[in-house]
This record gives sequence, structure tokens and C-alpha cells, in this order.
Amino acid sequence: MDGGWAVFLSAVVAGAFSVIVTLLQKFKKDNASDHEVVMGMLKMVYKRQGSMDVKLDKVSDRLTDHIENH
Repeated sequence: MDGGWAVFLSAVVAGAFSVIVTLLQKFKKDNASDHEVVMGMLKMVYKRQGSMDVKLDKVSDRLTDHIENH
């Protein structure tokens, strides 16, 4: 293999790896933003869980009072 082919082959290999690295970086960025969205949703679910517990306690108290009246 002469020097010209070696330079050409090394340029092709370097170009292919640079494309792969670019794609991996894009997927990494997309994955980080997806995680941010999911964390926001989980925080909303956690906040709503507290209000649901209070509502369930109120329903439980009302049901207990109703059963005691019978």
C-alpha cells in the first residue's frame, strides 16, 4: 500500500468515527432532556399523592361515621 492510499484510508476511518461520535452525542443530549421531562412528571405525581392521601382519609372518616350511624 502506498502513502496515498494510507492517507485516504485513514481519512475515511477518521470520518466514519467522527460521524459515530456525533450521533452518540446527539442521543446523549436527547436522553438527558427525556430524563428531565420524566423527573418533572414524577414530581407532579408526588405532589398529587399527598393531596390524594388527605382526600382518602376524609372519605374513610365519612364512611366510618356512616357505618356507626347504622
